[in-house]
Amino acid sequence: MADTPNELSLLTRALNMGVTDDCNEAAASNRRVFTGAALAIGLLSPIWITLYFVFGEVRSGLIPSAYSILSLTSFVILGRTQRWEMFRRTQLMLIFLLPFGLMWSLGGYILGSAVMIWALFAPVGALWSGQADEARRWTLAFLVAAVGSGLIEGFLPATNNLPEWMIRTFFVLNISAVTGVILYLLAFDRGQKDEYIEVLSRNRELEAAYLAQEITLRQSDKLATLGKLSAGMAHELNNPSAAVQQAVGELGDALDASGLAEIECAALGLAEVEMGVFADLNDRIGRRVDQPLFLDPLDRSDQETGVQGWLEEHEVTERWDVAPLLVELGLGVSDLAAVAADFRPQQLSGALATLADRYRRASLLSGLAESTDRIIGLVSALKSYTYLDQGPKQAVDIHEGLDMTLVMLKHRLNTGVEVSRSYSDSLPAVEAFGSEINQVWTNLIDNAIDAMAGVGSIQLSTGRLGESVFVEITDSGPGITRELIENIFDPFVTTKGPGEGTGLGLNISHSIVTQKHGGSISVDSEPGRTVFRVELPIKGNVAVVTPEATTEESEGS
Repeated sequence: MADTPNELSLLTRALNMGVTDDCNEAAASNRRVFTGAALAIGLLSPIWITLYFVFGEVRSGLIPSAYSILSLTSFVILGRTQRWEMFRRTQLMLIFLLPFGLMWSLGGYILGSAVMIWALFAPVGALWSGQADEARRWTLAFLVAAVGSGLIEGFLPATNNLPEWMIRTFFVLNISAVTGVILYLLAFDRGQKDEYIEVLSRNRELEAAYLAQEITLRQSDKLATLGKLSAGMAHELNNPSAAVQQAVGELGDALDASGLAEIECAALGLAEVEMGVFADLNDRIGRRVDQPLFLDPLDRSDQETGVQGWLEEHEVTERWDVAPLLVELGLGVSDLAAVAADFRPQQLSGALATLADRYRRASLLSGLAESTDRIIGLVSALKSYTYLDQGPKQAVDIHEGLDMTLVMLKHRLNTGVEVSRSYSDSLPAVEAFGSEINQVWTNLIDNAIDAMAGVGSIQLSTGRLGESVFVEITDSGPGITRELIENIFDPFVTTKGPGEGTGLGLNISHSIVTQKHGGSISVDSEPGRTVFRVELPIKGNVAVVTPEATTEESEGS
C-alpha cells in the first residue's frame, strides 16, 4: 500500500529537521541522509528489544531500549533548538556505544553475532558530515574498543539464551547489512560528487560565456569612448589643420607678390634717411607678430577706410590689399603721414607695399608655427593619454592623466563647462595601468558633462591618504536619486535616456579601480552636487611628482 500524503509529509519534516537556512544544497542533502540513518536505526531498535525479551535476554533488551529513549530525546531537542552539532555528536556516540554494549552483554564476538561492527557507523557518520579529523578519532576509538573486547572476552558470560541458528543468522546479517549500507553510502556520495562536478562544469561554462560577453561589452564601451574621443580629436585637429592649409596657400601668393615688391623697392634706391625709417618699420613687424593688435570690428573698418583714402591720395598702388595690413601693424593715418614726411613721393608706394608684404609673410609664418605647435600638442596629449609608447604598467602621474583627459574632452567642455583644479602640491605617482586609469577619468568626467547637459562646473581634487591617493570629481549637476545610487556601479544602470548610454561606463570603471588596482570608488550625491571619489594604492616606492598646476588653478573651458 502506498504511503499517504500525511505520512510522506511527516517523514519529510523528520528528514529536514536538521536543515537550516544557512545550508547549501550539498550540506542539506548530507544532513537528510544522516538524519534518515539515525531514524532508521531508531526504528529497528524495537525489533532487537522484542527478540531479546522473547528469548529471556532482559539485560541485552534494556540496552537498545535505552538507546531508543536517548535517540528519541535527541530528535526532540533538535526539533526545538535546531542545534545540529549536538544532535550529530549525540547520535554518533549512541551508535558507537550500542553495538559494543550489546556484544558485551551477549558474551563476545561470536555470541554477540559481531553486532559491534555497527559501531563503524560512528566514523562513517563523522566522515559523511565532513569531519575528517573527527572520523579518524572515531576510527581509533573503534579499534581500541575492538581490541579491548578481545581482551575482556574471557571474562564475559560464556553463553546466552539465543538459539545457535539465530546467532549464526544475525552474524551474517550484521556483516552483510553494515557492508551493504556502507557501500550504498559510498555510491550515494560518489553520485553526489559526480553531480557536483557536473554542476561545476556547467558553472565554468557559464562563467566562460559570461566572461566572453563581459569582454565584448567592455570592448564595446571602449569603442564608444574611443568614438567620442576620436570625434573630439578630429574636431580639435581640424581647426589648426585648416589654418595651416589656408596659410600655406596665402603664403605662396604672398611670396610671389613679395618678390616683385622687393625688386621694386630695391630699384627705388632709398636714401639713407629713408632706409633708417624703413628699418624701424621692419622692426615693428616682429613686435606686432608677437603681440597682435586686437581691434573692434567697427573700429577696424573705420581705420581701414581712412588708410585706404590716405593711400589713394598719395597714389599708393594695391591700396585694398595694403590698407588692412598697415592697420594690423598699428599704422593709422597720422602714423602714415609721419612716414610720408621722411620719404620721397616716388619711393613711398614701393616702401609701403614691401612693408605690408613682409608683415603678411611674418604673420602667415607665425600662424603656421602656432597651428603646427597645436597639432604637435594634441598628438602629444593623445600619446600621453593612451600610453602608446610604454609598457602595460607604469608609474602614473595622476595630475597628468587628468589634464590629458581634459584635453581629449575639450570639445565637450567648450559648450559651457567651467573646470577648476585643486591639486595636491606633492602627489606620489601610483603603479597602475595608465591607459585604463585614464579611461576611468574619461568616464567620470564625460558622465558629469552629460549630467549637467553641457553647462555647469566641474572640480577636480587630489590628495594623499596614507598609502593611497584619492581623486574627487565633483559636478554641479542635478544629482543621483537614492534609489539609483545604491546600484549605480551595476552593469546597465544609467541615468541617461534610451539610446544615450549603455550603462557600462561606471561598471567598467568600478572593475578597473577595485579589481585591477585594489582601490575603491564611491559616490555621494545631492541636488546640485555629485562627488565621485576614487582611491588608488600607491603600491611601491615611486618618485614624487610636483605638478606645475598648483592649488585652485581655474580654467574656463
